[in-house]
Amino acid sequence: MGPLDFGQAFSFYYQRVLDLTVYLAFFFLSVGLCILIWPKEWNKKSIIKLICVFVGSYITCILFSSLIFAAVRQIPDQHISQIAYAFTLPLIILAFTLIFMRKGRAIHRTIKAIILISSIAVVEVLSKNTGFFFGIIANDVFIIVALARSLPFVLFTCVCFLLHKIDINRYRNLSNEMVIIISVLSALLVTASIYEQAITTQETATVALLSLLDIVLLFVLNFSYYATYKNIEHRHKITNLEVQKTLEDAERMSIAIDQTNREELEKLRHDIKNQFSYVDIMLQQGQNEEAKKYIEDYINNNNPILHSFSCSNNVINSIINLELTKAKIKNIKIDVKVVVPPALPFKDIDLVSLLTNMIDNALENYYSEDKDTITVRIMKQNDFIRFIVSNPINIEKINLRSLTKTSKAGRGHGYGTKIIKNIADAYKGYVDFSVENNRFVCDAVLNLNVKEQMDD
Repeated sequence: MGPLDFGQAFSFYYQRVLDLTVYLAFFFLSVGLCILIWPKEWNKKSIIKLICVFVGSYITCILFSSLIFAAVRQIPDQHISQIAYAFTLPLIILAFTLIFMRKGRAIHRTIKAIILISSIAVVEVLSKNTGFFFGIIANDVFIIVALARSLPFVLFTCVCFLLHKIDINRYRNLSNEMVIIISVLSALLVTASIYEQAITTQETATVALLSLLDIVLLFVLNFSYYATYKNIEHRHKITNLEVQKTLEDAERMSIAIDQTNREELEKLRHDIKNQFSYVDIMLQQGQNEEAKKYIEDYINNNNPILHSFSCSNNVINSIINLELTKAKIKNIKIDVKVVVPPALPFKDIDLVSLLTNMIDNALENYYSEDKDTITVRIMKQNDFIRFIVSNPINIEKINLRSLTKTSKAGRGHGYGTKIIKNIADAYKGYVDFSVENNRFVCDAVLNLNVKEQMDD
């Protein structure tokens, strides 16, 4: 068929192109899109939204396809026109992801979008190939060929179900390797689909081989997504266990500190009683000046006995007390000042990871001939919480690149700049590493108005 003007092509679409195959294909596509936004809780609003998405996407597919078909029919070259028309459904999917899939991080949304786009591109090619095979088998019986051509779109529905059930938005970190693998596979699928749309081979063996390759690549792509999710989930569980262990250690340390403090209080109480008794004897004997001097000497020479940090936030209390104990073992002093609300909108796992990483890094890279202190400042500044940890370093001997990495490495994850940056990014904040006056400064800021959207 030669080129048609826009009006003729538009009418031709509804008269000859829009058949049972297209209706069924758009039905499965709309069902898949509804699965992607399937509500967690059913209510009147969610039901209305789901119905609107189904009806809206179905009508959009028909209307947009007819407009694209009429537009591409203005292209004289039929092969180019066919390839251009093949981008119709991927464009609809792209528009849907931009409108309805705005939650989560940009990288997660991008991964989902490219999987959906490459899947629908391959499904369209498989639809054409399936129609070719069943046309041969059923001698071009319309109803059989139409049903056969619509069948591959069920695969797209299955992909949508996978992305809904296995949602990487639940977790924060994606490995660069898996992002690259998924991106490359998606690009291969799109390229293969464009190539297959362009060729006009009628060889059964070639069509069968290309269809098998499409199915295998589609399977590998979705399996890679599933493997990425399971890998992230595994690392998340390990991190949770390590953070839980840290909190338990901190709790045990707090109990031990409290017990020691109670013992010291008893000693202090007994000592004060004896001191007061001695001062009382001196006063009874009229030695007022001696008693006054004795009290002054006692006040000036009596060192603090109790060692425990306390602020309004229990998680920060536990971690700071644990870090103070580590510092005491290394004979390092930590100067801590914390002014925060009792409740913070951050996950315990993030708060623990952030503080332990920052302070442990300071302890490991500590250097001072004058026994300078490590300073820890945690304060509220408007809508932000600021964490500043500063430690003295030997600027001449130390490798500055190593300052932002601790030697600790847990199974499945490491402590260092990456985890601090990830936590800061998750709460719409920032982190800065700098060297000032022979001191290394780690400055992290988290937004109090941003809650993590991840599930535990």
